[in-house]
Amino acid sequence: MGTDYNHEIGYETLQKDFRRYQKETPKGVSLQNKRNKTIVLKFKINGKEKSKGCNCTFTLDGMVEASKVAEKLKTCSSIVEFDKWYDETILEKNKIADDRLTFGEAIAKVEADFWSRPDRRKRKRDKNNPSDLTSWHDTYKRFYKHLPSAKNLNIPDIMTVIDKWNRGTKTYKGVVSAMKKLVSINHRQDIRDKLSELDVSQPDYKDLQSVTLEDFLTWRDKTLGITASLHPNAHLSVRKAWLWVFSIQVVYGLRIHEVFAIANAFEPYVTKDKVTIPALNDQENSENILV
Repeated sequence: MGTDYNHEIGYETLQKDFRRYQKETPKGVSLQNKRNKTIVLKFKINGKEKSKGCNCTFTLDGMVEASKVAEKLKTCSSIVEFDKWYDETILEKNKIADDRLTFGEAIAKVEADFWSRPDRRKRKRDKNNPSDLTSWHDTYKRFYKHLPSAKNLNIPDIMTVIDKWNRGTKTYKGVVSAMKKLVSINHRQDIRDKLSELDVSQPDYKDLQSVTLEDFLTWRDKTLGITASLHPNAHLSVRKAWLWVFSIQVVYGLRIHEVFAIANAFEPYVTKDKVTIPALNDQENSENILV
């Protein structure tokens, strides 16, 4: 497995998103994952086969950019036209990096990009949505807040922040990923090259944690607003739905994908030999049998 994948989401989900983007590319264009690090496009234009790296990392951001390249191929009438657009827009050969850019200005660009880009479910992000705010904080803000906003973008201050976290941990991966995003979107390839030299492999994992039923019920009451005030934009119905999922996990010891695979969660299930298993919420299912 590569070490430069996106840290907003789990790797398996990233693979699933990549397969979706592959299906959405125009006819005759294919996206290929190169060693879990970069994305390569293969296509024909005027009958000639081309293979191009698109300056896109194997991340959710990279998939979005690769899709833009794929869409551009539909409007290009010649290889010359495409190559010119590719060099200027994707490789940014004529772009001059602004080394006077402050951290504050650089962070503002990342934030603007984050809120203008849909999430992995293609849902428009909303600054009033607690989930989106948490995503912004966990992925970027918690790391960027340590940077000196008035100083110009530079590697020493970035490394000072990165070194706040222990190497070999998930959080270390996250801070390096956030800093790569910061310098990439601001065209500081010189800094990104140095960040790419860092080893972000994760040999250290947290011990498995457990929760007592009492602690879970206490958290449940807080989440439902019974013992604590909720954010004005909190969606109680969504919280109740997810709490049902988590409750099933606690009671039955299931993985989350196993919960979603329950056949008699809300409807009775008929086996191959015509035995009916009542739905979980059916009073006749007194033993709470799951299928």
